Amino acid sequence: MWLRRGLAVAALAAVLATIGVVVGLPLLRDRSQQRLEQRAEREVTATAQLARTRLLADPRAGESTLRQAAGSVAGVEVLTVRGDGPAVRLVFRVRVTKTAASVFGWQRADASACFAQVVHAEAGPAALERLSCPD
Repeated sequence: MWLRRGLAVAALAAVLATIGVVVGLPLLRDRSQQRLEQRAEREVTATAQLARTRLLADPRAGESTLRQAAGSVAGVEVLTVRGDGPAVRLVFRVRVTKTAASVFGWQRADASACFAQVVHAEAGPAALERLSCPD
C-alpha cells in the first residue's frame, strides 16, 4: 500500500517537474534575451555619449576633424556633416552587437540608433539628439 502511494506521488512529482521545465525554460530564455537586448541598447547610448564627448572636446575644429573624431569611436558611422556658419551638425549611426553565453547556448542582440550633434564654435551646452535612422 505504501509503495503504491509512494510511486503515485513520485509519478505526480515527475509530471509536475516536467511541466515546469517545459513552461519555464522558454520564459527564462526570453528573459535572458531581453536583458541582453537592454544591455545592447544601453551600450548604444553610452557609445553615442562617447562620440559626443570627443566632438565637443575641440569645438573650433573643422568639419573633417570632427568627422574623424566621431568616426574614431568603435561602432560609429558618420552619415552627414554639414557646416551652418559657426556651427557644424553631424548625424551619425551607432551599431552594437552583444553576445553572451547562457544555459541555452549563445545569444545575440543587435542594436542601432542614429544621433545628431551640433558643435558650436564657442564652448557651451549642446544636446545630443536621437533621430530615426535612414534605411
